[in-house]
Amino acid sequence: MRLMSLPGRVLMVAIAAMLPLAILCGIALVDLGLGQRAQSRDAAIGMARAVAGAVDSELRLAISSLQTLALTDPLGATDLSTLADAHLLASALRASNPGWEGVQLTTPEGHVVFSSERPFGITADQVLDLPSHAEAVRTRRPVVSGLFSGSRDKLLFAVRVPVLRGGQVRHVLTAIVKPETVAAVLRNQQVPDGWKVSVFDSNQLRIARSVNDELTRGRPPGPTLREALVSQDTRAELLRTVNTDEGVPMQTAIVRLASARWQVVLGMPMSTVDSAWRRTMWAYSGGVLFSLLAGGLGVWWVARTITRPMRRLRESALALGHGEPVAPNRSGIDEVDRVSHALAEAATDRIQHEEERDTLLVTGQQALLSAQAAQQRLQWLATVSTTLSRSLEEASTIEAIAQVIVPDFADICRIDLLDENDMLHRKLARYRNLTRASQVTAAVARAIADTNAPGSLHWAVTTGETFVVNRTTRDFSELPHAGLRALAVSHGIHACCVVPLVARGRTIGAMAVLQSESERHFSPEDVTLVEEFAQRAALALDNVRLLAQAHQARAEVEAASHAKDEFFAMLGHALRNPLAPISLVLQLMARKEPDVFTSERKMIERQVKQLSRMVDDLLDVPRIVAGNIVLQRERVDLRDVVTHAMELAQPLMQQRARMPGVVLPTTPIMVLGDALRLAQLVSNLLNNAAKFTPPAKSITVALAVVEGQAELSVSDEGVGIDSALLPHVFDRFVQAGQSLQRPGGGLGLGLAIARSLAELHGGTIDATSDGAGKGTTFHLMLPLAPPLPDACAIEHIDASPAGPPLRLLFVDDNQDAVNLLADWYRLEGHSVRVAYSAEKAFERLYESPVDAVVVDIGLPDISGYEFARRVRANGRWPSMALVALTGYGQARDRRASQEAGFGAHFAKPADLHELLAELRRLVADAGCTSH
Repeated sequence: MRLMSLPGRVLMVAIAAMLPLAILCGIALVDLGLGQRAQSRDAAIGMARAVAGAVDSELRLAISSLQTLALTDPLGATDLSTLADAHLLASALRASNPGWEGVQLTTPEGHVVFSSERPFGITADQVLDLPSHAEAVRTRRPVVSGLFSGSRDKLLFAVRVPVLRGGQVRHVLTAIVKPETVAAVLRNQQVPDGWKVSVFDSNQLRIARSVNDELTRGRPPGPTLREALVSQDTRAELLRTVNTDEGVPMQTAIVRLASARWQVVLGMPMSTVDSAWRRTMWAYSGGVLFSLLAGGLGVWWVARTITRPMRRLRESALALGHGEPVAPNRSGIDEVDRVSHALAEAATDRIQHEEERDTLLVTGQQALLSAQAAQQRLQWLATVSTTLSRSLEEASTIEAIAQVIVPDFADICRIDLLDENDMLHRKLARYRNLTRASQVTAAVARAIADTNAPGSLHWAVTTGETFVVNRTTRDFSELPHAGLRALAVSHGIHACCVVPLVARGRTIGAMAVLQSESERHFSPEDVTLVEEFAQRAALALDNVRLLAQAHQARAEVEAASHAKDEFFAMLGHALRNPLAPISLVLQLMARKEPDVFTSERKMIERQVKQLSRMVDDLLDVPRIVAGNIVLQRERVDLRDVVTHAMELAQPLMQQRARMPGVVLPTTPIMVLGDALRLAQLVSNLLNNAAKFTPPAKSITVALAVVEGQAELSVSDEGVGIDSALLPHVFDRFVQAGQSLQRPGGGLGLGLAIARSLAELHGGTIDATSDGAGKGTTFHLMLPLAPPLPDACAIEHIDASPAGPPLRLLFVDDNQDAVNLLADWYRLEGHSVRVAYSAEKAFERLYESPVDAVVVDIGLPDISGYEFARRVRANGRWPSMALVALTGYGQARDRRASQEAGFGAHFAKPADLHELLAELRRLVADAGCTSH
């Protein structure tokens, strides 16, 4: 191989480098022009994306504000008072957005509930741009509309957000926005001079423009731009050359927004694109020529700068080989200088590497020890959590805290907790040295005069901060309070850490951890460990407190429930007792003089039955409204139901100028149902009509068969029902507004009970009204009863079962009721005695035995339950029949009577034939029937 000097090789390298550069220069010049145009297109697309992102951010900000407001409780309400709160929130949101024209809340049907620009209750506004409103309801997603004309022909656009509750659209919340907000966004973008930016809606109408905005707003684009906008419908971005409204050719980028069907159009003048390409072309060509010239001149100089340092480097290598000292030389060539320095620093580097290896070994050992200490702390905290979770009693939890802290971690531990009045009370004071406990406690009480002094427990509770100090001087000058300093010095306290006890974001007390005999100090790791322990201790103590509060609340609820049950039991007893004598008198009258006052007695009997059923309903109103009642079904003529309902509604109807008009068919309309419940249903409708219809206006009741069903309608000319209230008229506790002269309106349960009863009978009920002041009509539809077979014959069966006479004892403090009951059974041929107290009843039993005893629960001396227990406990009457006849008729009363030993339980007033049949059955089962 031929040897060549270093300068010759450098020259060969320069020639080899310059020749391809000269060849590729022409290719690069052409490619540069193409690249410049591509760069211009990329710049246009990038700027259009940035502007689209800014406009999209403005729309998303509006959508986010509306969605945040839509999540608040008032926006999903339907009552006026809560919607008034929603109006205040909407007005506040409108005030915080000056670029908005207003905020509207509308129903899904398009009715305006309120507008922020009008006082609440005035809804003269109309929904603007109904298609976007319908789209928000249909898609249940935010919608941004196109431009539309508002009041005074002002161009606006709407941002709509559906208000969802339970997966359904309850309302639509709309912000009416001025296009100037979009124009302001365009002005804030750093668009180069001569470039133009426009925003078009889905209808190709210009919303805003960076130049001549007010003159072009609402106008369509030019023909070439319109064609480009239409062709961009299926693509997110488009780049095309179009002419502006002024006829200037522009390189135009079109970008579609993400949050709306809007398009951002950015135009770059073609002159700007071409001039930049030409300038770049000239600059690039000149640079290439200059590089070729400079490269030839630099070859010679570079060769000299390399050959000289290489000779010096050779000399240094020879000196290093001979063991001579080598000094580094500066040549200006990085590679050469590095080799020179490497030769000089080889020994030094070797020593330095050995020292670094020793340092890394020591550091690794320290890191291992720190990791082991951290693991031990985590294990200790895990053990602490397990210990504190073993009990939910305050004393046990505090004792567990003391055992964990003293003496393993600290010498003294004290915990004070806040009571319900936010007063601190000492809950724990644990000492390692028990002989000094009383001395330290007394000294603490004397020393801390200022409870707000830093380092005190009260200070930690008030500030929520941790106080740490380690004794570094004899006088403990680090403590800011003189009393604490004296206490620390006198009792040899070397370190103090006071931390607040915080649980569920609330400070419940403070803990102080002190070091004395052990002379330990608190490192930063120890302080972190104390704070972690304090969090766990606070959580455990708070759980103890919550459990105690839960027990107390449960006791209060159980006491209230028991008081309620006692009240309803006494109420039922008091209401049923007067009904029993009335029922007995009617039955005695029927036995003695069956042909006297027949119609009057039947009407009284119906009213007594109705009152009895109403008493049962009163004791369990929620059960009625919820539809959990048992119907006594039979074939009922609805004409009789209407007649009975008119009797029930008589008190209200008599106050009117004229009675309701009744239109009944001549033939029966039979249904399967509970006659009393159906009468109650119709009377509720009549009472409702009477309450809300002036006395001079008319009420009409009509009964007919429509499409195979019985239809009963109650129509009035009263106050009517507003369309907003009509869907909720059958809900519980719903009442329409009443004028001041209408006294009372009930509890709002009448129509709810009516709907429940209608559904229990397999029917439906609805209400129609043309609006306020135009009256109301209620329609009740019930299925007809199937026809009876032709050969069906109904025989009258005597309700009184035949059998031998019984020896009976009736015990009740209501003398009228028990005497009438005894008279009725004497007429039936039975031997009857009475007693007005439990004591007299026992006297009667000891005088002569009986077959059965009928006892009232509420006796004056002892209860009927106690009477039954004593009878069962007495060996003389082990199987005598016992029946409870009382005003206490709830399920728990029946269970109590069964547990006391009664064979049956009847609520007053009872059916006397059923009572007699049950007495015969019990006596027969006991095997003690009288002969």
